Parts: sequence; C-alpha cells; structure tokens
Amino acid sequence: MNALKKFAVTASFVTRLPLCTLPADHDSGEMTGLSKYLPAVGFIVAAVLLLLSWLLSLAHATDVMTGASLTTAWLVLTGGLHFDGLMDTADGVFSHRDRQRMLEIMSDSRVGNFGAMAGWCTLLIKFAALSSLPPAALTAPIVLVPAWARWCETFAIGAFPYLKEEGMGKIWHDTTKYPRDLILAALLPLAATIGFAFSGSPSALVVAGGTMLCGLAASRLLNRILGGQTGDTYGATVELAEAGGLAIAAIFFRSCLSVC
Repeated sequence: MNALKKFAVTASFVTRLPLCTLPADHDSGEMTGLSKYLPAVGFIVAAVLLLLSWLLSLAHATDVMTGASLTTAWLVLTGGLHFDGLMDTADGVFSHRDRQRMLEIMSDSRVGNFGAMAGWCTLLIKFAALSSLPPAALTAPIVLVPAWARWCETFAIGAFPYLKEEGMGKIWHDTTKYPRDLILAALLPLAATIGFAFSGSPSALVVAGGTMLCGLAASRLLNRILGGQTGDTYGATVELAEAGGLAIAAIFFRSCLSVC
C-alpha cells in the first residue's frame, strides 16, 4: 500500500473525515505502520479549523463565539476519539487503585466523575485559550498544535510498551519502527514551524515547544503510573498536548501585549 493510501486510512481512523473505507478487521495489513502519518493528519484538522476561523472572522463573530465554535469543531472533527481516551484514562489513573484495577476501570465504557472533570477542564482550557487569541494570532496555534500533539502520540505509541494483549492500539504499537517513524513524523511539523518562524511569527517556536513539552510529559507520566500505554492513553496524550499548547500560546500572546 502506498503512502497516500496509508495517510487516508490514518485520517479516516482518527477523524470523522471519510477519506477512505476502513478495513473491517483492525488487525489487517492496511492498519500497519500508520503512526508516522498522525502529524500529517493534524494538518488536515488544522485546515478545517482555519477555514472555520476565516468564516467566523468574515461574519464578525465575537472572540467568545469563535472560541466556542473552534473548540466544538475540534472535538467533532475527531469524533471525540482522543477525548474519550482522556476521560477513560482519568477515571483509571485518579482512582488511586493498583495498576491492574486502573486498566480495568479504563476499559469500562462508562464515564465516571474523574473522567467528566478531566474532560470539562480540558475543554474549558481550549475554549479559554482560543477565545483569548485574536484572529491574527490564531493561525500558528491552529496549524501547529494539532500536528505536534499527534507527534507526541507517535512518541507514546513507539517508545513505550503496550499493556493489553489485544485492542485497537496494539497494531499501531507493534508496527511502529521506533525511533525511525518518530523522526519521519516530525518532518512536516518541523517544516511548518520553521516556516512560521521565518515568516515573522516567532511565537511558532513557543507554540511548538509548549505542545511538545506537554505531550511528552503527559506520555511519560502515564507510562510511569501504568507501566505502559493503551489506546486510551494515546488519546489522553493528544488532548493534554493540545490543551497545554493552546494555553501556552495564549499566555505568551498576552505577555507580549503587556510588554509592548
């Protein structure tokens, strides 16, 4: 299968964009070696969000409406896949049980108190950050945060053991060639970051660095707590990286305004 087809399968699996028909068997050969395409999918998410941001700007939408619309669209685009993983992970990790019991709780499809709180807090951070950034300052975060957050997911997939004997995330882990795929996955986000930096947007380096810092820290912390990763923790890594990257972008922008 060529790279374009692999990218389409990856995008169709982790978003609601129907770029191709997914195989009925998630362990099929079409699902192998996909993790390196995740950051590229982030740019597809970014393209849709940029279009929505532009339309809202034309309509003279308020900052609050823009933030709410972008936050909602961001969630809808992914079908809540990563968000669901975040909530399941929070339910398990914050239960303060032993590792095996944590994994059992994470496997329960029902959302508990800890999951709901983690989900609401993450959405509030994203909403607040997107609402506080004016249209001119939104472009770099919208483009870079989804891509670098998914690069952190590639890191989590390749760098740590998978904790379950089966599961949708297992084939992603088993067919990732680490660290080669991690390096390949970084090429597009790195090129975009450099492009923004040289085009007069130095905040791009802060946005990229902040997103990476939050995502890598989250994946390492979850690995230390659980002794490995699952599909849920992959989603949690993406959500925490995105929320952290957007928050850092908003704080940096406001700091620059106060200095100027």
